[in-house]
Amino acid sequence: MFLLLFDASKDFREKWQSRQNTPDGKVLFGEVVNESTSDLMAKWMSTIHSHLMKHNKDGASSSSLYCIGTCGDKLNSESKKEVKRQIQSLYREKEFLDLIKDVLIIDNTTSGRGEEEDPSITELRKAIDGFINTLVVPTPVNWVLFRKVLQEIKQSVISVSDAIAIGVACHIPAADVPEVLKFYHELGVLLYYPRIEGLKNKVILSPKWFVDTIGKVFTLEGCEKGINWQKLLQDKGILVQPLYKEVWQSSGIGPEGIIELLVHFRLAVPVQTELYESRFKQYFLPAVLPGYTGDPNEVRPGYKLRASPVHITFSTGYVPPGFFTRLATAIATNSSVQLNFDNVYAAPATPGFLDRLATAMKLRSKIERKSIYRNRVCFSYGHPSDDFVLTDINEAIQADVLRYVPESRHLVPFKTVCQNILKLLKKCCDEVENTLYGYHGHDSAQSSLRKVRYICECESSSSNEVHYIKVDAEKQTCSDPVHCHKVRRTRSLTQRESVWFEGEFKDKRSFLKYLFSGVGLFSLIILLMLIGFLFTGLVNINLTTADKENILTISDLREVLDALNDGYFPSNKWFQLGLSLGLSNPKLETIEDNYPKNNKRCLQNCLTLWLKENIEATWSKLADAVDNTGEKAIAAYIRIRKVQSKSEL
Repeated sequence: MFLLLFDASKDFREKWQSRQNTPDGKVLFGEVVNESTSDLMAKWMSTIHSHLMKHNKDGASSSSLYCIGTCGDKLNSESKKEVKRQIQSLYREKEFLDLIKDVLIIDNTTSGRGEEEDPSITELRKAIDGFINTLVVPTPVNWVLFRKVLQEIKQSVISVSDAIAIGVACHIPAADVPEVLKFYHELGVLLYYPRIEGLKNKVILSPKWFVDTIGKVFTLEGCEKGINWQKLLQDKGILVQPLYKEVWQSSGIGPEGIIELLVHFRLAVPVQTELYESRFKQYFLPAVLPGYTGDPNEVRPGYKLRASPVHITFSTGYVPPGFFTRLATAIATNSSVQLNFDNVYAAPATPGFLDRLATAMKLRSKIERKSIYRNRVCFSYGHPSDDFVLTDINEAIQADVLRYVPESRHLVPFKTVCQNILKLLKKCCDEVENTLYGYHGHDSAQSSLRKVRYICECESSSSNEVHYIKVDAEKQTCSDPVHCHKVRRTRSLTQRESVWFEGEFKDKRSFLKYLFSGVGLFSLIILLMLIGFLFTGLVNINLTTADKENILTISDLREVLDALNDGYFPSNKWFQLGLSLGLSNPKLETIEDNYPKNNKRCLQNCLTLWLKENIEATWSKLADAVDNTGEKAIAAYIRIRKVQSKSEL
């Protein structure tokens, strides 16, 4: 049984803000995260359902979740109904629909007032009582006695040897006591970590006390103010040995044992940075950092190569809580990876003499961009280093890879780096799931169904609505065609997409590269003269017959646009192309007025007008018009691919 509590008096669409209750009764408000209350509730519903499906062989049918809206005294009856409808919309037609038992908006102020008590509280109390009655776990009497003795102990921590002595006194064989401790660990009444060296000889009798003790490093409770250690932790996520020793020295467990626990569960990872003295241990804790709320596609400017982003998606529809920070720490353990704290670049120059002078004299200001957040981490990979950026975008984890040096100056091809990073991501995701689901005998094989998905860069793609290429990643090669649900016809991979797949990328301009490779200036001129003679003397001879048989109409618009796109015709030359096709200047100006600063749309409308008005529009005439714009190589491409092939038919 699960209870998901929320403040019913607040707007679900507002961004969520963290708050902390201090020991002196004050409330400290934290950062505003890039998620609303409704986003967080839907994520928890989905995550709880996923958890139940992993650990309950019978599925989630026997479990239930109640959404409890507090502060019902601030709402009238109509408002309560509206809140209930809003919550129900979060799980309607979702796979976790059957998990949600009810949505109750309760008036806390009436609790325990007999007949005046809110009926929703009474209903909830009955549901909890009924659930408790089902919690019958067959337990030996001596195990129950053992637990009662532990409850009477006033200490928060005892040794395993003391626990064994208590067990023997309760007639439990000494060899069986560790199993009893594991049993109560699973129930959450104590903590026992036999696989963690620094804690294997301890039994923590008060889990709440232990969590509060660990949490002191997040709030820096008990730490002397004004020390650089705090700034390192809060700004960079780096926890240094002097700080955690000061915070945890009086815990009774030992600071090194606690840090080992954090490392074991991938909440922290040992690192070595230049931010602090190397003689002290340093650990990276991304969970203590503020969240990133900017554009996930924003990166450090100046890159030479950039891969198309990939997404790691989950069957729940959301990134499981705690998964991203653990993935970041798992990746940070790789020897080829370093945290990228040094993200400083020159401010962009604006036109003008003084700006050019400042650039020449290296007086331009530097901009420092924060690159490490709780939900966004920038790594350096390899040497010379490439940027490898991970971002939690709620629905998925986005991975970006960028290179800032020319390909010729790097020892490792960019494609190889991208594929190595992809393998690293898959390996680290497996490790994180093993950490989340593989402790104390849990079956880590029942991990979340996740996929690596490749963002599509087709003509219908946009930054606002991401969609994916439909591929079989195990079999896909660079030369295989791909498609997506938005554009049904197949296409070739773009160069940015191709870096994730095996094989050699075949650029659509390869014909032109082959045509002009290895020739000098004189040879190039001769070659162009020969091409001109060839097409003037041969292709134009067939103009009367071939062109009449292959008249272009408006139904050929898509093919014409594809031909220009395949030849890499610059769309900003659309006006010049229109004049060469015989279109009037006023009509072209009308197109320009209708679609200002949208060259692709202007080119499309220009060709539409030509195909509609010119009753003898042909590939040959299009090639001649492209030639007149100065794009002779593209004109040659069209003549070979379209004019010559059509005449051969």
